[in-house]
Amino acid sequence: MNAAAAAQEPAMRDIRFGIIGCSAIAPRALLEPIRHVAGARVTALANRTVAKAGEMADRFGVSVVYRHAEDMLKDPEIDAVYIALSNDLHAEWIGKALRAHKHVLVEKPLCLNTADLAPLAATVEQSSAYLLEGVMVQHHPWQHELRRIVESGRYGRLCSIETSLCIPAKEGHADNYRSRPEQGGGCFWDLGVYWLQLLQAVVGLEQAEFHSQSDFDGPHGCDWTFRAQARYPSGLKASALFSFERPYHCAHVLTFDSAVVTLKDCFRANLGFYKMTLKTEIKKDIASNITDADALPVLSQTSSYTKTVFEPMNYYVNQLNTFCSIIRGEAEPIPFREAAERVRLLAAIHEAARSGETIYALL
Repeated sequence: MNAAAAAQEPAMRDIRFGIIGCSAIAPRALLEPIRHVAGARVTALANRTVAKAGEMADRFGVSVVYRHAEDMLKDPEIDAVYIALSNDLHAEWIGKALRAHKHVLVEKPLCLNTADLAPLAATVEQSSAYLLEGVMVQHHPWQHELRRIVESGRYGRLCSIETSLCIPAKEGHADNYRSRPEQGGGCFWDLGVYWLQLLQAVVGLEQAEFHSQSDFDGPHGCDWTFRAQARYPSGLKASALFSFERPYHCAHVLTFDSAVVTLKDCFRANLGFYKMTLKTEIKKDIASNITDADALPVLSQTSSYTKTVFEPMNYYVNQLNTFCSIIRGEAEPIPFREAAERVRLLAAIHEAARSGETIYALL
């Protein structure tokens, strides 16, 4: 497009965000990253404790504060909302926002009660607005690279996926929904979505068989440490450890016939702009089994591993860029069924840790 034609094009208006719930995640997930996203800004906050909203508004230069979120949803100057409420309130406010024709970015999990999924699906179908569950890791290219490696078969069969998501509870999550079972407390509802989304993105969830265990010995009977396993007809086994009480350790390890691919500190990029690295270790005595000819030249005589280093990125900036692109029609929406599938499994796997039942994903 030449300069004269560009000058005649109408300027695209900024996407104006409102935040429902001034929780501790709001600055990290939206208020700070939006500074790095062109054509988007936060113009209003809504919180039942107005003083808390006022302090956050002053800190981040937000001009409007609402005591009642319903009033924000009536504001024609708001295009999209970010829902940062406790898990048990997500479904209610997703529905209200979509019916008010506001695009919705909601903190994970999408909802707690599987009975809410059908009404939400109907609302999404009928609304002209878009809904995105805030699973921020899915917008980083390391996920696409892992899927590419698996599908290429370059290292042979994928044998196992081991995930550790252990994040010690800050101040024991006292006075926090994470320590209240009725609000979706416990480590699995908080962290399990990341494991399921990884499996969904890299190998799919179809035909997986799930088992889970927890002592539910956290505050008020919450699960403070939780283990889950998925088994596939192919023989692939995926295991995960989640904890609010063990030392910090967040990583994914994929073991193939001929290599081990590791992503250490897999949550690091939610704290700022950081490099992420996939490390591939290859045993020299089985290097001849690698089927991808392009993989062999990169192996030196003195090294048994390679690295794929991604430029510094911020998960939340990536997520917000994706969401804004969806709103503008520049990217395809992520299907609602993917988030719904995760919620169904989260609820079933969590309950199975009490009952000892085996859970089967939908075929």
